[in-house]
Amino acid sequence: MRVLLTGIGASAATRAMNWALASPTDMCIASGFAGALRPTLDVGEVLAARVVRRAGRELAVASDHELMITACDAGARRVDRFLTAERLVVDAREKLELADEADAVEMESFVILAEAARHGVRAVSVRAISDTAESSMPYDFDRVRDDLGKIRLRPLLLELAAQPQRIPALLRLARDCRLAAGRLAIFLDAYLALLSARRSLSQPAAVAAS
Repeated sequence: MRVLLTGIGASAATRAMNWALASPTDMCIASGFAGALRPTLDVGEVLAARVVRRAGRELAVASDHELMITACDAGARRVDRFLTAERLVVDAREKLELADEADAVEMESFVILAEAARHGVRAVSVRAISDTAESSMPYDFDRVRDDLGKIRLRPLLLELAAQPQRIPALLRLARDCRLAAGRLAIFLDAYLALLSARRSLSQPAAVAAS
């Protein structure tokens, strides 16, 4: 098993996937955080999407059916669509406008699944909700993100100094992200164990058939 931290955004994810898929790969699980676009989704809830769309384009890629079923059996909630945006969706009003397009919004899954498909690798997108549909981001983190998709500390500190009244909201977001990360980690442990068990059970039949 290889764990790859892609960084935030499509460009960072593309570079990471080009590196990762240069080696033989059986399957790919695209996981991370997502912002809810529907009010029925709570912080920490783990979702598995049937399809991932790319914002602003008529492009979509589907999760592998068997990986999707196993994700739901491991505790993920099945949803119809994730939306991969080019930039961070900061405002709750914008989330409301996007609610007809998808269940949740994130920034990497389309690229990851599309690159996996191009290499003939089965893939699924699984995301934990880090912010609800009704909540706005305290800061526009796109402004402090570098080319590798990482948050730059110095510009972030300058943002905090310029707008200290938003620090409580930032602390709430950090708390919610910790909750989402914990729930996602628990899910991934269960998911990988279930995938391993089902693969082990299927191998004798595959060998016999050959």
